[in-house]
Amino acid sequence: MTALLTAEGLGKTYPGAGWRKAARPVLAGIDLALAVGECVALIGRSGSGKSTLARLLLGLEDADDGTVRFRGAPLGTLDRDGRRAFRAAVQMVLQDPLSAVNPRHSIGRIVAEPLRHLTGLSGPEREARAAEVLDMVGLDPAEAGRLPGQLSGGQVQRVGLARALATRPALVLLDEAISNLDAPRQVDILDRLSDLRRRHGTAFLLVTHDVRLARRFADRVVVLSEGRIVDMSACRSGLGRTCLTLSHPAACALVDAVLPATPKEIG
Repeated sequence: MTALLTAEGLGKTYPGAGWRKAARPVLAGIDLALAVGECVALIGRSGSGKSTLARLLLGLEDADDGTVRFRGAPLGTLDRDGRRAFRAAVQMVLQDPLSAVNPRHSIGRIVAEPLRHLTGLSGPEREARAAEVLDMVGLDPAEAGRLPGQLSGGQVQRVGLARALATRPALVLLDEAISNLDAPRQVDILDRLSDLRRRHGTAFLLVTHDVRLARRFADRVVVLSEGRIVDMSACRSGLGRTCLTLSHPAACALVDAVLPATPKEIG
């Protein structure tokens, strides 16, 4: 498969806080590749470095070591047009929906915002596309004039997802983006995203601590522990279920905390 986004030897260390505090290494030696149309789940406990890796992959922070490449080109070498194309092609949805939207802007304006900055669409075309993606995530386009405060938390999370999908991205990074939803809404969102993958070839990186979500949605699961990738497994489908096999003790402990049966093979 064609590589869409790759990380090669990524490392990140944050300076210590306060007097004589030691620097804190967060990531080291990260090698990861996402193919066109692939869904990869990145799982790990809180503090394992998942969100830091997500920020490095999106170019929101610079790595201390290693390189992130988008379609073969290092992010640091992209010119203005290349960075604009990267921003349109790689989108992110955060865990806290209300912190990611302007409460004074209408839903329609929030969803159309990346279209205004990253595409050449006219006003009516942006409005039509916003209505299309709102419907895609299960929201009524007729309510595009409402404010975020008039919606439930789950609905605002869908608004964030619609905004991420508006530019027709090649890759969407979901950073614990559905963890706060109840189980039926999680399943509904994942099923909608799976349909999007089938129809448009959109790739996803699902950052989560929830093994169940990873197993349901991903082609491949990558386990992060203490800033390093310690395990990786393809999700295998068969007999009406999906299985993944993990072997590293940290990965098995993470799985065992969620599914306390046999940690090595989950199905």
